[in-house]
Amino acid sequence: MIPLYGFLEGDTIGLLILADEKETLQSIRDRLKASAAVRVAPRAEGYVLVKEKKIPLTARAIEAGLEPLDRFDVVWS
Repeated sequence: MIPLYGFLEGDTIGLLILADEKETLQSIRDRLKASAAVRVAPRAEGYVLVKEKKIPLTARAIEAGLEPLDRFDVVWS
């Protein structure tokens, strides 16, 4: 498991998300959106930034270069 800090555009706080190395960014993004749904209305779209670079949603966490306590951002399209 990789502990990650996830920030959803429009939210006021970051959330700790535990991700598996083989989990896709789409899955990680969707879990962040669900966790923040009490503060931010969920939307269907949104892309992931890792180290300020847009990463394809089909990439796995390990392929995106995510390491423990890294930050990722979900930005609405």
